[in-house]
Amino acid sequence: MSQSQQTIEPWLRGILRCPQCKGELTDAVHGAGDTEVAELRCDTCRLAYPVEDGVPVLLVELARSTDS
Repeated sequence: MSQSQQTIEPWLRGILRCPQCKGELTDAVHGAGDTEVAELRCDTCRLAYPVEDGVPVLLVELARSTDS
């Protein structure tokens, strides 16, 4: 597992919520090959938050829109 795909501790994962809408977040990976980045996605407001070195960055300003 690459450093960008480190998992979040289960106890922490259970309490994390989307900072914008307070919806549930799901684990996901964005990108392909060597550029894969772990992220947490909110299907309600369609934002994806990066996970850097196993730490979720739950800032709306840094979230990526998942609308295509």
